[in-house]
Amino acid sequence: MNLSRPSIDIPVSIAEPSTGMSKAVLTELLEKLLVLEQTGQSHVIDLNSLPMSDSDKRDLKHLLGEGEVSITLSTIGDSQIFETAYSGIWWIKHFSPDEKLIAELIEITNIPEIIKSHPDDMKQAANALKKIIDDSESGEEV
Repeated sequence: MNLSRPSIDIPVSIAEPSTGMSKAVLTELLEKLLVLEQTGQSHVIDLNSLPMSDSDKRDLKHLLGEGEVSITLSTIGDSQIFETAYSGIWWIKHFSPDEKLIAELIEITNIPEIIKSHPDDMKQAANALKKIIDDSESGEEV
């Protein structure tokens, strides 16, 4: 009689240990947030350029939390933007069209640059609105 037990596959992943970089980033965030408050000068931290492990990023994300604003911007690839629980500190992820993470930033600013309207886009929008108004005044259907 064969009394073999069924095998159960349990996926296991070994997380990289934290390096302590999250505390260093928090210190920089505090300094730059005070500069923003006092002078209006924005700052960007490129998380991919820092020697941070995935555990460090998870720790930092947990410590900063999420605030009230979350934006998904769809251009060539999607960008995920959210304000942390700390006003003026924004976490931004840019993805390629095939959904690979290409940039991960923390921007210390009132409003992230990427979501501000570009002057050329606003000029085109004004021209389009003017055309609608002109067409409606000339009796053309809008």
